Amino acid sequence: MIAGFGFALFAVPSISLFMPVTESVALIALLGLTSVLRQSVVLRNQVDRASAVRFSLFAVAGMPVGFWIVTAISDQALRIFLGVSTIIATFVLLRRTENHSSHQSVENGFAFISGVLNTSIGTNGSPLVFALEGRRLTPDQFRGTIAVIFAVSGIVTTTIFAFDGRYTTRLLLLACCALPTWFVGTLLGSRVAERINQQQFRASVLCLLGITGISTLISAL
Repeated sequence: MIAGFGFALFAVPSISLFMPVTESVALIALLGLTSVLRQSVVLRNQVDRASAVRFSLFAVAGMPVGFWIVTAISDQALRIFLGVSTIIATFVLLRRTENHSSHQSVENGFAFISGVLNTSIGTNGSPLVFALEGRRLTPDQFRGTIAVIFAVSGIVTTTIFAFDGRYTTRLLLLACCALPTWFVGTLLGSRVAERINQQQFRASVLCLLGITGISTLISAL
């Protein structure tokens, strides 16, 4: 809520230190869906519908590839993939600029990659952030549009995970336990965001994300 990005990017690597990556991804997908559905409704009048539809279609198209990756590699390999992806995403976000432009094919590629990452390691935000900034949207349009894409991706992803049997009683209980602290965190974050230097906090978050990615990578080796 404070930085405007990074929920799954920070949460999945952190939680995966205590449980299998596949469980972490399923848990965060469920909690994250609550956030993006709310934001999609609040900012519904700010959504760039053409971008939202196009990016959502390509993101959904990439999801089967991500799901195949999970079934084809071990948990240790998945942790290495998660750690490396987190570090790369940190550098991408660190170097991003709102003045860059990109071709439609490049944007579609980033959306497809976000779908692959969504069903494999759950950290699909950075490719979409980079692609959407080439659209030259206003801040509210950006947040509204990416929220809709996240919501569509989240609905499809949680449906896939449900059919795959990932939402066991234990995992649903963990989600219920996490929901109150998630709610408190979002309320606190929205209030704090109005009172701090956004650029300085963003830099601190990116440093923390980098450390999280390195920790995840070390834990897998």
